[in-house]
Amino acid sequence: MSQQHLVDACRKAFTGFGRNDRSDLVAALADDVVFEFSDSLPYGGAYTGKEEFLAFWAHVYKEYEYFNYDARVVVESDGYIFVPVVARAKTKTGFSMENEHLFLFKVSDGKITYGRIYADTARGRDVLEGREPRRYPKLVLS
Repeated sequence: MSQQHLVDACRKAFTGFGRNDRSDLVAALADDVVFEFSDSLPYGGAYTGKEEFLAFWAHVYKEYEYFNYDARVVVESDGYIFVPVVARAKTKTGFSMENEHLFLFKVSDGKITYGRIYADTARGRDVLEGREPRRYPKLVLS
C-alpha cells in the first residue's frame, strides 16, 4: 500500500536546507511514536510521543544557530521510509559542519510509528566541543 502522503511529508521536512518544514511530518506521527538518536550527543536518546519529538528538535536548536537538511531521495519500501540527507549546521559558538545522515521511519496504518537518525556523531561532538570537525586522511593499503 502506497504511503505517498508520508513520502511527501518527509520530502517537505528534509528538502531545501533553509526551507525545511516539519509540520506535515509531525501531523503524520502516531501519538505513541518512538524517535531515537545516538546518546553520544547531548540531545540523544529515545523520545516517545509527538511532544517529546518536538522537544528533541527544540534541544537541537538550543545548540545550533541552524541545522538544516537536503534530502537526496525519499524511498518507501515494505513499511519503511528511508531519507538519506546532507546536513548543514552551525553551532551557536560558530563551528560549522556538513555531514551525511539517514532518517529511517517505520510506517503502520498510515502513520509514522518509529524513527531514527543514523549520523556521524563524531563530527557533531567535535563542533559542539568547539572545534572544527576532524577528518583523517585516507588509509592507503599497499
